[in-house]
Amino acid sequence: MSPEAAISPPPAARLSFTPGTSGQARLVYWAFLLGLFLPGLNVIAAALAWRARTRGDDLTQSHAANQISIFWRSVVYVLIGLALTYFLFGVLLIMAAIIWYILRVLRGLKSLSAGLPPENPQSWLF
Repeated sequence: MSPEAAISPPPAARLSFTPGTSGQARLVYWAFLLGLFLPGLNVIAAALAWRARTRGDDLTQSHAANQISIFWRSVVYVLIGLALTYFLFGVLLIMAAIIWYILRVLRGLKSLSAGLPPENPQSWLF
């Protein structure tokens, strides 16, 4: 094995800014997870997914569509939760939305790593 092969990650694990590649889809999923701790990163990641929605093969386009739907549905869930915080039920809804968000992103990463399209991307549930 050459020293370069031992240092570089396998092609499936690489991240990329090139729209329409699996590396870019992986980058967006990871940015979504980091966006839970870094404000504004989710918006940037959603913009990257929007830019890639018509580029690449069918697999990467399906993941870009899934990423866009995850972003907008999480926004809707959190806004409804914020509206209901007056009744204290909203806090529970926001916590459930965060759990939903993490699970959807992890499922997307898992299916991308397997080379499959995301499972049930149009669902508002898990």
